[in-house]
Amino acid sequence: MLSTKNMIASNAQIAETAIIEDDVIIGENTVIGDFSIIRSGTRIGANNKISAHVLIGGDPQDLAYKGETSYIELGDNNVIREFSSVHKATGEGLRTKIGSNNMFMVGSHVGHNSQVGNNVVLANNTCLGGYVHIEDNVTLGGGSMVHQHCRIGKYAMMSGLAAANHDLIPFFIYMGVPAGAISTNRIGLKRADFEQSSLSEIMRAFKIIYSKERLSRDNLIKRLETELEQNKEIRYIINFIKASTRGVALNTFNHKSR
Repeated sequence: MLSTKNMIASNAQIAETAIIEDDVIIGENTVIGDFSIIRSGTRIGANNKISAHVLIGGDPQDLAYKGETSYIELGDNNVIREFSSVHKATGEGLRTKIGSNNMFMVGSHVGHNSQVGNNVVLANNTCLGGYVHIEDNVTLGGGSMVHQHCRIGKYAMMSGLAAANHDLIPFFIYMGVPAGAISTNRIGLKRADFEQSSLSEIMRAFKIIYSKERLSRDNLIKRLETELEQNKEIRYIINFIKASTRGVALNTFNHKSR
C-alpha cells in the first residue's frame, strides 16, 4: 500500500504488501520487501535493500516521547534483513541517523536517537539502545547489546552475546558481560590497510590502557600523550577517551575490576 504524499523514485521496487505511510522519501533502486512498514518521517537513500517484515520509523520506546514529529535518515547501499527495526527519534525535529554501506542482519534493532556511521555490521539480534553512537567500520556480533548513550569507537569489534555498558575504545576487540577488552582489532586494521607503524602504536596504547596499574583517566591520558608517537590513530584514541561522558570500558575480558 503506497501513500500518495511521498517522494518515491520511479525505479524503486516496493512489494505490494509493504506499507508506506505519508511523508516518506525513498531513493533510486531501493527495494522494500514484503510486509515491511515504512512509517512517516523516514528518509531513505539510494540502492538500499530492505527485506521482508522490516519496520523503519516506528515510535521510540521512550517514555519521554509525546508524539512529536521526528525522523529517520538512512543513507545509501544499506542492507537491512528480515524482522529488523529502526525507531525514530524522541524530540521535535530530531533524527535517528544511519549512514551508508551498512549491514543489519536478521532481527537487529536500532533505538531512538541513535547514530550509526558507515560500513557497520550488526549481526543477528543485535540491539542498540537509545542515543547510541556507532562510529564507522564497527562490527557487533550476534545477540550483542549496547546500553543507551554508549559510544562504540571506529574499527572496534564486539563478540556475540557481549554487552557494552560503557564506551568502547576505537581499534580494539571486546567480549563478555560487561564487555571487556581482549586485544586490538589487528586483522581488521590490516585489511583496512593500516600501516605497520600505526598497528604497533595501537598495540602499545592497548597495553597502557589495559595494564595492571589501574590508572586514573587523567594519568592514562598523560601516559598515552607522553609515551606514544602522536599519529592520527593515537590522537583519535586520546580524544575519544577525553570526550567520553559515560566513561570508557577499562576492564579486560577476565572481568577484573579496574
